[in-house]
Amino acid sequence: MADATDAQLPLLEKVTRHVFLVTLSISWPKMTYQIADAVVEVANGDDTTEEIDKEFRSDPRWTLMPATWRKRIVNWEGRARKLLDQASVRFEAKGISVLPVVRATEVFAGLQKMRTEMETIRDEFVAEYTEILAQLKDRLSDALYKKAAKRLPAADEVAEKFSIVWAIIPMGGPGNIRSDDLDVLELTIRALSIDAESEETVAAALEILEKARTQVETRELTDEQAAELVTEAHDQMHKFTQRMLDDMSKEPREMLCKAADNLLEALQDTNRVVRNGTLEQVRRAFEMVEGFAFLTGPELVKRIGKCRKRLDAVTPQQLNSDAEVGARLAAGLRGVRDEAADVKAAATAVRRFRGIRIRRRANADGD
Repeated sequence: MADATDAQLPLLEKVTRHVFLVTLSISWPKMTYQIADAVVEVANGDDTTEEIDKEFRSDPRWTLMPATWRKRIVNWEGRARKLLDQASVRFEAKGISVLPVVRATEVFAGLQKMRTEMETIRDEFVAEYTEILAQLKDRLSDALYKKAAKRLPAADEVAEKFSIVWAIIPMGGPGNIRSDDLDVLELTIRALSIDAESEETVAAALEILEKARTQVETRELTDEQAAELVTEAHDQMHKFTQRMLDDMSKEPREMLCKAADNLLEALQDTNRVVRNGTLEQVRRAFEMVEGFAFLTGPELVKRIGKCRKRLDAVTPQQLNSDAEVGARLAAGLRGVRDEAADVKAAATAVRRFRGIRIRRRANADGD
């Protein structure tokens, strides 16, 4: 009798031909630290104050990054994350994005540009860092600055605090187990800890992983131990793949329905003001659905193609001034929206992708 995990592998191989699981990690020196020995008081309204006991509050924090620099870096980080988010489905495992292979070149090239931009920001910040510390020292008393400065990185360490890293998490079989492979597999296993039911299995897999890492370092890992390690990960992969298929099927359709509803509502308003951002939201939703076309179904892709021609041929000004132009676009968009919202069509597309034969129900005459 075939093991359930073995039965899952062909489906997993199908998935890996169409999507990457991608993690994106961004770090920079926040210069925000807890003030462990702080005294917190509240005003009573009668020129008196009262100290709050530690058990009733959390420690306040130093916020030492200059506001102009914080705003610039936060803006950059938001654009970097948005680049990946707009092309992928956010899987429920924290920090995991499901990126269609057909969008990967575009997204990774964009992230390369964001890395170059980060390096410019980093170098400029490092060049000003000594002056930033000097300004902090002027604004704080000597005693306070000494407390804050204990937490701040030294000037020669600041550059190392900036990084943007993206990685593809493998979903395949064991291959040849190496030390580097175990580091990636640990990330994969931790990502699979997606609900309370999986915690015990994941904990067991991580325990085996730690033993395997020690044995790899001493070249003592046996084939049996390697197989045990991979089996632990694949046990969770079964549930993981099913949930991922559901997300890849539902989320792009839901995004499209929401974008279509926003535009249709605007077009139906007699005092409408259609903005370019509303049209762009629909275009991004089209791109998202097409990225996951292998789970979409041909009818929805066909409707999107026809509707895009109408969408690209109009401007917000035309839609706001010409009711007939708006009506033609709305007619095509409703067809797209209805197809995207069709639960049966979505389920059929998933079943077709999984290779499940779809039987037609016989009519009353038995035909």
